[in-house]
Amino acid sequence: MGGTGLNAVQSEEVYRVICTAARLRQPIAATYEGAQRRLCPYVVGHNDAGECRVFCYQYGGDSRSEPYLGGKAGVWRCLSLTRISRVELLNDEWRSEAHSPQHCVKHVEVDADAGAYAAGDPQNGQ
Repeated sequence: MGGTGLNAVQSEEVYRVICTAARLRQPIAATYEGAQRRLCPYVVGHNDAGECRVFCYQYGGDSRSEPYLGGKAGVWRCLSLTRISRVELLNDEWRSEAHSPQHCVKHVEVDADAGAYAAGDPQNGQ
């Protein structure tokens, strides 16, 4: 993982916690580009360029593009893992809403919904 000032150990820890959260379907708190966020990570892996990414549902916190999400529905986000820091698992409700098929993660390593479907795209309508 690369260039945001995180060292390799910090980057690996971020990756490990986010993968664990997706497998357990457990929300996380994380800092992304200086904004504190509450996220449900659904799909973790890499894009075609090899960048680690997470397709996640943000249900709280701040962002650069939108104000605090406190009272409204969340938003789906495609985040670069190299820009995430201070990750912790939360004892909170797993959240979701319908969305189009994700194109954020091309090479999937962890999918929170992988076991939930007998056939078809696990992200179709989740």
